[in-house]
Amino acid sequence: MVNINAFCFGYMGVQKHGFGFMRALSRYLDIALFPWDPVPAHDVLPRELRGFLANARGQDVESNTGIGIGVMNRMPHVVGNRKIAYTVWETSKVPEPELAYLDRVDEIWMPSSWGKSMLEANGIDPGRIAVVPEGVDVNLYRPLEGERGSTGRFRLLCVGKWEKRKGFDILLRAYARAFDLDDPVELVLHCHNANRAALDIKALAGALLPGRHPAVLFSGPIPEAGMPALYNHCDAFVLATRAEGWGLPVIEAMACAKPVIVTDYGGHRDFVNEGNAYLIDVRRMVEVDDEDNFDASLDFGQWAEPDEDHLAYLLRHVFENRAEARGIGQVAREDIAGAWTWAHAAQKARELL
Repeated sequence: MVNINAFCFGYMGVQKHGFGFMRALSRYLDIALFPWDPVPAHDVLPRELRGFLANARGQDVESNTGIGIGVMNRMPHVVGNRKIAYTVWETSKVPEPELAYLDRVDEIWMPSSWGKSMLEANGIDPGRIAVVPEGVDVNLYRPLEGERGSTGRFRLLCVGKWEKRKGFDILLRAYARAFDLDDPVELVLHCHNANRAALDIKALAGALLPGRHPAVLFSGPIPEAGMPALYNHCDAFVLATRAEGWGLPVIEAMACAKPVIVTDYGGHRDFVNEGNAYLIDVRRMVEVDDEDNFDASLDFGQWAEPDEDHLAYLLRHVFENRAEARGIGQVAREDIAGAWTWAHAAQKARELL
């Protein structure tokens, strides 16, 4: 039996990681779940999670291998005699307080080769680090016929919580430059931030746009069951991110056969390439500067600054070359379904365990 310590009741990336990986791994190994987030009412819990919670009661779980899934500061609380931190990071430097949490575990799993190299550059012994990818449920995230709708507009979608790292400032400026007011195009932002619910995202986005600009729409919170329809209602996906440890929305869009425009930097480069996506050039590496989300007293190193000019070009290119873009989306779907599902992630973990 394996102990899973995770956030898994919700639809943020860390919760999707916990639930998706745990469900896939349970096909090979018995799971005892130790949740880090509040447990929902019993009658709304999936049956499989009820079983995982029951396994954690009345057994000598301290003798099991324990896997902690999520943020580094939770790793000292992993339950088990062999402790594994399955964690994610985005910037080039991990501050000392965070690194210290990793000293409390025996092994570290990172979802990407970028993440492994980053930890090595931060002084962690390469022998303690393995790459175990995240994944996607390709039965849930798939092309859906008839979901596109009939607005007649070319619809771009961006998914990611509102913060500087996600590059909304760069995207909105590039979008306003790429299209004229009479172009049949619209940008949908699915960008609420559950950690900062008071943010007026429409006002923040409006401050980044010129007075007159192509249409920008906003999507509110959606349960995961509704996310495939959101992706399928759009023609292309775009994320001008400055840094990603993995990039769940990117892989979800690809699984839905959407052409993806994304920064040529970060953990998603393990599954994104020039044959299955449109890669935004990196203009330069810059110091992390976001006091709203990163403690200004700590050194988080650098992240990428996507090239706004190149992004504007790619947005226009996809708009004007739709058959080509659809072909890229089909290749993306085939690549993801063939090698980057949660089942593939669980198989890799099983080998290591």
